[in-house]
Amino acid sequence: MKQIIPLFVVLLAVSCATTQKPAEDSLSLNEPSTYVVVDYKNIAQDHVNDYLKVEEYWKPVHQERINDDRMKAWLLLKVVNEENKDLPYNFITLNVYDDMDKASKGATSEDWTNAHGAQKISADGPKMRALTQKVNNIIRRDRCKTVSSIYSLTKYRIANFMKTTPDQRDAFVKSRKSFIKPIFNRMIHDIDAPMNGWILNELVTTDGVEKDYNFISFDLFKDKSDIGRSNPQKNYTKLAHPDLSDDQAKAASEKNYQMRKMVKREVWEVVDFAFKEKNINGVWSFGNNVFKTDKLVNSAPLKIIRDGNFLVLHMKDGVIGHVHTGSAQYDGDKIIEKISATSDTDDEILGKNFIFNVNPTPNSFVQLGKNEETGEDWKEMWKRATKNTFNRSGIEGVWVRPMNNTDTVMVKFILDHTWVWIVVNKKTGVITKSLGGTFEYDAPSYRETPKFHYKTPNGLVGMLQSTMSVKEDDMFLEGHIVSSTGEKNPLKESWKRFKW
Repeated sequence: MKQIIPLFVVLLAVSCATTQKPAEDSLSLNEPSTYVVVDYKNIAQDHVNDYLKVEEYWKPVHQERINDDRMKAWLLLKVVNEENKDLPYNFITLNVYDDMDKASKGATSEDWTNAHGAQKISADGPKMRALTQKVNNIIRRDRCKTVSSIYSLTKYRIANFMKTTPDQRDAFVKSRKSFIKPIFNRMIHDIDAPMNGWILNELVTTDGVEKDYNFISFDLFKDKSDIGRSNPQKNYTKLAHPDLSDDQAKAASEKNYQMRKMVKREVWEVVDFAFKEKNINGVWSFGNNVFKTDKLVNSAPLKIIRDGNFLVLHMKDGVIGHVHTGSAQYDGDKIIEKISATSDTDDEILGKNFIFNVNPTPNSFVQLGKNEETGEDWKEMWKRATKNTFNRSGIEGVWVRPMNNTDTVMVKFILDHTWVWIVVNKKTGVITKSLGGTFEYDAPSYRETPKFHYKTPNGLVGMLQSTMSVKEDDMFLEGHIVSSTGEKNPLKESWKRFKW
């Protein structure tokens, strides 16, 4: 066995070459460095199923390294261009590190034992070694440093391969970070715009091989249908750079594009992934996951998961017919939901646990279980109802504040451009009111638009305009509820992070 593992590691390893770190870039000091080993693979069509078996066998080993902080993440992607189908590669793997030195250290025998067990390795190792030799055809490798990013895990990305000359490099990076990134940030945090994230990677080469590109940027999208979808009619450049005149903004934009040559573009789809943190946080729907307000308010049901809490809403035309909530424990394979509160006073689910096996992708998950009443298989497909843009401000999460009745609290979910609060009696578990909708946040300005309710129809006619700040586990909000007639009613609230 001690002989099998090193051979297997050599054959499959995707990060076996030592690379030296690039010189520290003063423009990147405010962002943690991330290093990525990119392997481009040409997998023969009749070998694809076997190749995916190899990657499935490797995934738990990657997870061991990730859990031990020797790797940050692993992603498997495939090229899904509708044109240029004769590309020399069709699959890509990304091994992500916080230190490029870690890229030279592959999996250990202990990783394999922890991932699969000695018995399985002994039984399957020779077969998987032979299969890997047969199908795992790496034709090219890039070693990259992430220069800047606004990241969230998404299903699709456009890979933009670009070339700058050495004398343009510093100016290009500065322009991308100071001019382009704020514009993208405005798009990404606009719920109606298609873009979901952005990454700029720079190649780090040590083998002296000159390539026709030295930067790769990624435009991230939740769904393939978002690629090519038009932005709303907004001037994102003006929103991001209000002090620039139109002529100045135009000149800055033209200068930026002149600094680089666009070599090629490709569309990649995430097939599988592994991260240290295991969660399925998000706003999920049974319905079409293309965001539209009417889809959100007519979902039957809508499920919100965040920080060990979940909330389920059944609604139509903006009226919630039923709501229940509680704790959600997710370990990467299954989720245990415990019902802690419900809007139905005679609901028999209160206090019960429901266990489901979960198979996630970046924009959906299949939930499998048993219906206790009928014994039938329980299968549900949930799709993201909104963009899952990661908000680094700290406002996203689940919050609680006391009400006048000492037994009653207001619990509020804020995430993925969506907010929902419920009023619940913690002693009885009865939910008496609920209101929810969409929000926009441009620190410190926070704005809420109500879209749906439970027994609070008057809440739909007001809009919250406020400032919001977060300090550790406390959130502070101060502003006004603006009525349809323009009347402003002051509001001041303090919240604390919450778990059932």
